[in-house]
Amino acid sequence: MKAIADTFPALGEKVNWFPGHMYRALRLMKENVDKIDCFLEIRDSRVPISSRNQEFDDLCSFHSKKKIIIFNKYDLSNQRVMNNVIEKYNRVGIDCFAVSAKKGTNMKDIITQLQQRMPAKYDTVGTWLMICGMPNVGKSTIINQIRQIAPELHNRRAINKATATPCTTKSVVGVKFSQKPLAYLVDTPGVMIPNIQDDETALKLSLVGCIKDVIPGKEPILDYLVWILNKQKQQTYQHYYGMKEPAKTGDELFVHVRDKFNHYNYDTTYDFILDDFRTGKLGRITMDTIDF
Repeated sequence: MKAIADTFPALGEKVNWFPGHMYRALRLMKENVDKIDCFLEIRDSRVPISSRNQEFDDLCSFHSKKKIIIFNKYDLSNQRVMNNVIEKYNRVGIDCFAVSAKKGTNMKDIITQLQQRMPAKYDTVGTWLMICGMPNVGKSTIINQIRQIAPELHNRRAINKATATPCTTKSVVGVKFSQKPLAYLVDTPGVMIPNIQDDETALKLSLVGCIKDVIPGKEPILDYLVWILNKQKQQTYQHYYGMKEPAKTGDELFVHVRDKFNHYNYDTTYDFILDDFRTGKLGRITMDTIDF
């Protein structure tokens, strides 16, 4: 097999996906920022840097708000790399930790972690944490897990909703997850970066499902998948699909999988491969590197 290129070829046109509902969600976050004590940013452990939204950082910085990062889908990532990422973030004073919400990994102590990092300011009002992140990073799964394991909420009917500003149409609605100290979680829709700076970031985000596949195109995504797996010497996909040697292109992998599983539809094969990657069948991988 010939040497793997250091960089992935450019797509030829800029990739952006920021529909109107994301703009409205970001605007609503800005309108309610004064009612929030802390932002809880959820990122995907497979793309811990690419799934960072600068808009959230700017919001926190401008309004002097604390931010905690939760790296979700830890079970699908290269955990050695992710532990290094977390260590580097903690070293510069950024609170962060990793969970696998779907599997429940590290979820039992998530409430304790949050309580320790964000004590309540007022006993009657409590602390308000706004959960934010890109689409499909697992915000809803994390909230649902917290609802299940919160010690005060074993009776699901005890799950309370409250508003920071009663009797207003634009009030923030929160779910109580802690009684002592009193604390609420506020959910928000997934918000993408308004402007994606480079093609590789767009392809990474597409691979993990933050961007719709059709935006950059299925062929480039598959090409990038093969390129990044080979570049990181992740050979699980070869064994999983019964390949004698690594695929050189996305098309080569596509043809092999199509023929092996007798697929007769392009989308079926493509979705099959993508689903295998997204569920970890092709190996654990973290596509980003971090430098401080």
